[in-house]
Amino acid sequence: MPYTITWEGRGFYKRFTGRVSYQEYARSQEQVLGDERIDEARYVINDMLEVEGYSITSDEAEYLAAFNRGSSYSNPRLRVAYVTTDIKAILLLRLASTISSLELKAFPTLEEARAWGLAERS
Repeated sequence: MPYTITWEGRGFYKRFTGRVSYQEYARSQEQVLGDERIDEARYVINDMLEVEGYSITSDEAEYLAAFNRGSSYSNPRLRVAYVTTDIKAILLLRLASTISSLELKAFPTLEEARAWGLAERS
């Protein structure tokens, strides 16, 4: 399994390694969004810094963005951070953010992603 999921008390931390397929990423998303703690979570951090490659198309990224719509209704405070410096991943994230009802953002470091995830909303 190329990912681990950890509940941190205020949110979920997902760490991905190696090569990540669409099916694996979708499974991780289903696990988090199906968890009973999602309604109290403030953030989901997807740490992609150790990913060597991935196979997610723009259509699949759009579907994954639409998939989270239900969570945004039950928890409008939830933010989703991606820790990556991969330009192709950042471009997919920008595409997904035009569809997602959750706030999505990319960061180059885990520290910046955590700070944003925990920051108070205006």
